[in-house]
Amino acid sequence: MNRSSGKILSLLIALLMGLAALFLIGKERTAEAAGSENCGCHPHKAEKAFIHLPVKNGECVSCHKPSGQKHPKVKKEAFLMTDKGKVGLCNECHDRKDTKKFVHPPVASGDCLDCHDVHQSDNKSQLKGNGAALCFMCHEKNKLDRKYPHKPIAEGKCLECHDPHQSDHKYMLKAEGTNLCMKCHDKSAFAGESVHAPVATGECNSCHAPHGTSFHHLLKSTVPEEMYQSFDKQNFDLCFGCHANTLADSKRTDVETNFRNGIINLHYLHVNKVEKGRSCKVCHDPHAASQPVLISSKISGFGKWRIPIRYTKRDVGGTCVVGCHKPKSYNRINPVQYL
Repeated sequence: MNRSSGKILSLLIALLMGLAALFLIGKERTAEAAGSENCGCHPHKAEKAFIHLPVKNGECVSCHKPSGQKHPKVKKEAFLMTDKGKVGLCNECHDRKDTKKFVHPPVASGDCLDCHDVHQSDNKSQLKGNGAALCFMCHEKNKLDRKYPHKPIAEGKCLECHDPHQSDHKYMLKAEGTNLCMKCHDKSAFAGESVHAPVATGECNSCHAPHGTSFHHLLKSTVPEEMYQSFDKQNFDLCFGCHANTLADSKRTDVETNFRNGIINLHYLHVNKVEKGRSCKVCHDPHAASQPVLISSKISGFGKWRIPIRYTKRDVGGTCVVGCHKPKSYNRINPVQYL
């Protein structure tokens, strides 16, 4: 190698060493400097559809507060986070979510990151999952897999009924009793001259399972859907959960039911048959009715025909004018005589 080439090589080596020194000085910058340069070493924290606002605005130091130590040579100690990154940090910007009577356990323990990603997400509100998929990260999905699921469950919309953070109502429901149900269901269907006691007291879940069930209409147990069937007490398991299961046992009684002509048990007459035993809902509406004792004004008949019922209640009996038989009256004290 000649003398000229050696000088050039020496100059190149000196230049490279100088550049390396400048690089190291730049890399071992203070945490404040790292923040002001938008954390260039972490370029993949703002690529998804929903980005935490401080990240989007390049304000990493809103959460990662510089300690003054050199970064990245010093890693964890270069930045400090309020409450070690738990809810105390979140509450520096966000309103508290743990002030009501019932609080979601992750909120109560300050573990916001159980549900939210602090930087970015493909889901709104930076959630770690979409809809019910997020809930099932903790809650057991198999407990909600039913033949007949409640529509919000089927659509993965748990938040139709539940607040994800807190509530004044048990199970973090958005309202209590029928006030919750009426947010979706037509309130007029649950009002009338007579109202079923569970409806009147706001206890829809006495009969219905709010998430799902093996029985139609989200019922907790069996009620015949058909107009006619052979009498079997098991078919009326839901109704007999509250009402006396002996009301249709005896052809004659003076105690089991008020629906009797003298001692002739008219529940027995209508229901307790080997063939064509009537279902409760043939005459009674399970929610509310415009007539006494939940008697429906019209019931499903044959084809499109709706069978009309006009019922008049009296102190010791009543009269039924109905499309399926001649007008009939009954009296518990002085029985009506029929030929």
